[in-house]
Amino acid sequence: MLTRLPENKWPHIFILGAPRSGTSLFYELMVTGFRFAYFSNLAHRFYKTPLTVSWMGKRLISAYAATYQSDYGHIKGWAAPNEGGWIWQRWLEDGPWTDEHMLPDLPADEIRATLAGMSTILEAPFINKNVMHSNRVRLLDALFPNCLFIEVRRDAKDTARSIIRAQQRDKGPKRDHDEWWSVRPSNAGGETLIERACRQVVGVSQDITRDGSHVDQNRLFSIDYEALCANPRQVLADTACFLGKHGIPTVTRNPVPEHFTFKSATPLKPEEEACLDALLQDDTKAI
Repeated sequence: MLTRLPENKWPHIFILGAPRSGTSLFYELMVTGFRFAYFSNLAHRFYKTPLTVSWMGKRLISAYAATYQSDYGHIKGWAAPNEGGWIWQRWLEDGPWTDEHMLPDLPADEIRATLAGMSTILEAPFINKNVMHSNRVRLLDALFPNCLFIEVRRDAKDTARSIIRAQQRDKGPKRDHDEWWSVRPSNAGGETLIERACRQVVGVSQDITRDGSHVDQNRLFSIDYEALCANPRQVLADTACFLGKHGIPTVTRNPVPEHFTFKSATPLKPEEEACLDALLQDDTKAI
């Protein structure tokens, strides 16, 4: 299947953002509101043969109905959208920042054929959310010229609180030997959980901004998490306008909710809140 499928018809779309910033909700809204090809839980589970299982499960994937409930990024159901972490890990290490200099060491033809194959099998543009993409903007741009990037932004303090609580509850990915959790920005470090969370939130944003400067600015788009909750239909309409400028059709699939209840993350202990304020009041303090 990798060798016989045609090349991709449309630019690929990559969703960026820090962990706990709303990227999963936006991903689910996009594949629900519009017709897109994506890595499903089925493709993720059979990560060595994502094209074959997507072809076999095409009817199931095409009939996916969203519940808008996720457990720290995981959405239940074989047809539900998945980051495709096990698929990407076949080619790229999770965590560290990287750029286009890594391209010669990658099976580029296989990666390109896999994503193009997903698009061909599901007969739609390919979209993928993976927080690790925030560390790979320049590499993805080199792999897929003309690809598009959509960043989801959320209040820094709310995001840091959510990252801290996820680790306190032992949710999401396991921490590595350096006690680092999930995507590792170029400023990674810190002695405490709070400092690491602040570095992660600020660092991911700064990495995206810095690396995005190497990409045609017309191919970058950003959305606000609070606005997404308040009016998802308008945010999707604005996103569709952005995609349309690049020749990507946004065929309406299913209606999406009028709004989601937006709640700020519950504050931490007073001393922890004071530490968050000190680290986040000036971005340079979190580097």
